[in-house]
Amino acid sequence: MTNEVHAVIELRITPQRECGFGKIAEKVAKYEQVEACFLMSGAYDLLVFVKGDSLQDVAHFVAQDLSTIDGVLSTATHFMLKTYKAPGLIGPSGDERLAVTP
Repeated sequence: MTNEVHAVIELRITPQRECGFGKIAEKVAKYEQVEACFLMSGAYDLLVFVKGDSLQDVAHFVAQDLSTIDGVLSTATHFMLKTYKAPGLIGPSGDERLAVTP
């Protein structure tokens, strides 16, 4: 069992001339803590999935790295507390695999 902490972070960013959201998104995606980064429609611009060793580790990453990038207007961090379903897994323990049927 791992003690990793996973979080989803909403980023509101300012599009940049000639490259839109791309330059900031590429910069965010290069951090080793970032598992995935998506351009979104709606209330925020980027949805970022991150992992860290602790809540404090993720909070430090957001405060020191993500929020200080030029063009980032705001962040909202949501910590994943319990998994009920993930790709290939079902159940809070993550031990139960989905049945494979022909």
